[in-house]
Amino acid sequence: MKKVFTMIMLVGILSTGCKKFLDVKPHGETTQDELFKTQKGFRDVLTGAYIRMKSGNIYGGSLMWGNIEYMAGNWDNTNSANTAIPALIAGKYTDQTVREWNDATYQDLYKVIADVNSILEKIDEKKAVFSDGNYAITKGESLALRAFCHFDALRMFGPVPSSPGIGLVLPYVKTVTKDTHLPISYQEFAKAVLADLDQAETLLKDVDPIRKYSIAQLNPGPLDQAVISDNYLEYRQVRMNYYAVLALKARVYLWLASSDAANKVNAAKYAQMVVDAVNQTGKPTFRLGEESDRAAQDYTMPSEHIMALSVYNLEAIANSLFGNNSGGLQRYDFADQDGFYYLNNLFPVAERTSDIRWKGQMWTYKSFTGLTSYATFKKFIQKPASSASQTLQVPLIRLSEMYLILTECADTKASAEASYLVFCSKKGIPFTAFNNADWMTDRKNKMIREYVRELYGEGQSFFTYKRYNVTTLPASWTSVYYNATPAKYIVPKPDREIN
Repeated sequence: MKKVFTMIMLVGILSTGCKKFLDVKPHGETTQDELFKTQKGFRDVLTGAYIRMKSGNIYGGSLMWGNIEYMAGNWDNTNSANTAIPALIAGKYTDQTVREWNDATYQDLYKVIADVNSILEKIDEKKAVFSDGNYAITKGESLALRAFCHFDALRMFGPVPSSPGIGLVLPYVKTVTKDTHLPISYQEFAKAVLADLDQAETLLKDVDPIRKYSIAQLNPGPLDQAVISDNYLEYRQVRMNYYAVLALKARVYLWLASSDAANKVNAAKYAQMVVDAVNQTGKPTFRLGEESDRAAQDYTMPSEHIMALSVYNLEAIANSLFGNNSGGLQRYDFADQDGFYYLNNLFPVAERTSDIRWKGQMWTYKSFTGLTSYATFKKFIQKPASSASQTLQVPLIRLSEMYLILTECADTKASAEASYLVFCSKKGIPFTAFNNADWMTDRKNKMIREYVRELYGEGQSFFTYKRYNVTTLPASWTSVYYNATPAKYIVPKPDREIN
C-alpha cells in the first residue's frame, strides 16, 4: 500500500486584529490553547484559512485564471523563451517546472485543510466560548472549506470521474499531525466530502444570516444602518455560507454523476435550492447577471456570487495580467497558421452584439507591441477604484453554474430547455431548442461550450473537460484548439506523496 505524507502543519495564520502572522506548531500545545481560548481566536484562524486560499498557487492564481486555464487551452503561450507553458498546455506534467507548479498547488490546498482542521480539533471542547450561533457558523464554515479544498484536490489530482477505478486516490485529512495519512479509495473520498458538507448544511441552516437578510443588507455602506450587530457576520457572499454549501453539493454530485447517473437527481435538487433561495422579503437571494451589470462594468456579475474571495488589490492584479498594455494572459483572435479562430468560434461574431460575456468591452484588442492580434480579457478589470460600487472579489461558485447544472441534469428535453432558456435570456444568447434527433448529445455539446464561455478565467474549463473526458471539442466550435487523451487528466501528485 502506498503511503502518503501530507502537508498538515499549520504554518501561519493571519490575525485580523493585529495583521501579523501567528505561528502555530503542532507540538506547541500551549500556543494553541492560548489561541483557542476565545471566539476571536477561532475566527482569526478561520480568517487565516480564507487568506491562504488567495495564494497564487491556488485560488489567487493557478486554480483560477492561471495554470488550470493553460491546461484547458484557454490561453496562448506568448513567451517563446518559456518552455514550461507549452508543456503545461500539452499535459506534459513531467516537465520539472510544471511539476513544481502542480506540487505547490497540491501543498497549498492541504495547508488550507490544515488551517481548518486545527479549528475542528478544538471547537467542540471549546463550545462554551462562543456566543449566539457562532459555534455553528464557525464549525460549519470550517467543515465546508475542508470539503471544498479536498474536492478540488480530487478534481485535479484524482482520476477521470467516468472511470474512477477501485484503487487508492488521495488522503482525506481530518487531523493536524506529522503522522502519515494514507490515501483512500475514490468512493470513500467522495463519501467524506459529502459527509462534511451534510454536517455543514445542518449547522448553518438555522443560523446563517444570509438566509434572513439580503446581500445588500449584509454589505452595508458607511452611511447604512447595520442589520446585525456583529460585523464579522456581514459580507456572507465572501464566506462559505449556507447557500455556498448547497451549491458545492450540486457541483460534487454532478461530478459523481459521471460514473453514476443517479447522482444527477441530487445535483439538480441542490442547484434548485440555490436558485429558489429568497430573503425575508421574499426576493431572490441571488440573481443571474444581465446586460445592466455589464453596462455598469460589473463584469464578474457579483449578483451571481454564491461564494467568492475578497481581493483588495484585484484591480492591480487584473491590469498586470490582462491589461490592454500587458503581455500577460491572452487569447489569439485572428486566423493563425491553422486557419481557425478560437474566440470567433467560442463567441460567434453574429452573437457578439447581444452576448453580454463578449458585448461592448468584455473583450477588446490589445495595443501592446507585438500583441495587437490578441484579445484583452476584461472580466476582472472592472469599474475604476474611484467608483463607490467597485466589487473586488473573485467568484468561486456562481448562480449561473446552478442553471447549467439544472439544464444538464434535467431528465426531459422540455425541462432542460426551460432552464437553458432562462440562462440564455439573461446572458443575451440566441436560444435554440436542442436537436430532436439526439437532444442529449446536442445538450452535452452546448453545455460544455457554456461552461467554457461562462466561467472563462475561473478555473472550471479543465474540470469540465475532465468530467466529460473530452478528447476533441465539437468541430462546430473549433476542435483543433483542444485535444486530449485520458492521460492529460491525470495530474501526478508530488513525488513525496507517493514514495
